[in-house]
Amino acid sequence: MSKNKLFRDCISDSDLELVIHAADNFPQFPQRDASVASKCDRTLAAANSNDLVVLRGKLDIDYFNWVRSLGLGPDFVVAYEAENTDMTLSELIIDDPEPIIEVIRKTGRDAVYVPWFSSEKESEAASILGAEFFGSPESETIKYNDKASFKVICQELDIPVVEGVSFEMQADENENYAAMKTIVDGYLKRYKTVIIRGTLGESGMSLYKTDGNDLATIYKEIADCSEKVVLIEPFLNVSSSPNDQWIIGRDGDITHLGMRSQICKEGMIHVGTISELIISDADSKHIIACSLKIAERMRDTGYVGVIGVDYIVSDEGVYPVENNARFNGSSYSIMIVEQIEKLIMPIPVWKFIKIKTSPCIFAELESQLESTIFDGVKKQSIFPYNCDLLRKTGSFSVLLLAENMDQISDLEQSVKELEASRDVVI
Repeated sequence: MSKNKLFRDCISDSDLELVIHAADNFPQFPQRDASVASKCDRTLAAANSNDLVVLRGKLDIDYFNWVRSLGLGPDFVVAYEAENTDMTLSELIIDDPEPIIEVIRKTGRDAVYVPWFSSEKESEAASILGAEFFGSPESETIKYNDKASFKVICQELDIPVVEGVSFEMQADENENYAAMKTIVDGYLKRYKTVIIRGTLGESGMSLYKTDGNDLATIYKEIADCSEKVVLIEPFLNVSSSPNDQWIIGRDGDITHLGMRSQICKEGMIHVGTISELIISDADSKHIIACSLKIAERMRDTGYVGVIGVDYIVSDEGVYPVENNARFNGSSYSIMIVEQIEKLIMPIPVWKFIKIKTSPCIFAELESQLESTIFDGVKKQSIFPYNCDLLRKTGSFSVLLLAENMDQISDLEQSVKELEASRDVVI
């Protein structure tokens, strides 16, 4: 196991390679609707200067120029300017690889294709580009992302897990709802609340808490989403939700990228991450030992790429609850912080959160943030990224950069004022 290695260097530490960032998360979702965004542009600030970033939409020139003015961002960008949400970025590349091949030819370097989530199309896109694939077979990706199969793998590795039942949805059978109710009622005899979660997806998809009274409504919603299997578990009293990130390189080397605290809405839905972790040394050692077992199993079965194991620290114990066998929501935050620290200054503490304000262009957001926006000098500042939906919906992400937690709180308050402003009617 390697330590103290930069995230980006785990992908490639050779100047003779061209890293192609393709951060499209569409392949993760079997079903897509308006709530699923591609989020390709979050790599713009995370990439090395000699990397290539590929976008499925348009390049926001104002944002890109701001990033480049700080000495960050890539030399090469290919934007497909596709608004059609039916096609993944890899499918766009397969359909028209020439813009990327031209950059590969221009640099004369060997290419490494780095997707957000590995599926067959990502592997095919890498092959068409003549690039080495920084990813895994789709079967491996799905096996570990699937919450039910991951739970079984943990049990095989003698890692304690939350008690619960893997329940097969059969909405066309009258007895199916009754069977779910029996399981839920059984847990409610010992716990106040039960959690029901789909085995695939993210961002709160098919994720419910119930005290039993709304179970019929929940059952119908799950059935309408065509979920095949859900996990039914007691909802525990959780004090902390650490995310432990690792990466398996193309040579099989396993690197620990660090552990950070997740911020979860209603104790379930991930809405942010903070670099400071407040758990005991014993819990931290237990988590690292469990994650290493998981990472070794994944490497041995052919997995290459990022791993993010989500844990809960509860009154009952410390348990892994999910394996994000892909880049994680905070992965690009970590990479951006590394780029800033490498080029500009150390960042003692940071926090990543998602924001929604009134739709605007980046220049307007820059003006609204005024003296708090990162300028390459101030340690206490706000670094906006993931801005591809800013103009359309007002959604974006920020890194709050500071020297201590008090400063983080002050910055978060100023950002929250942006959110509040969208509700003001003039």
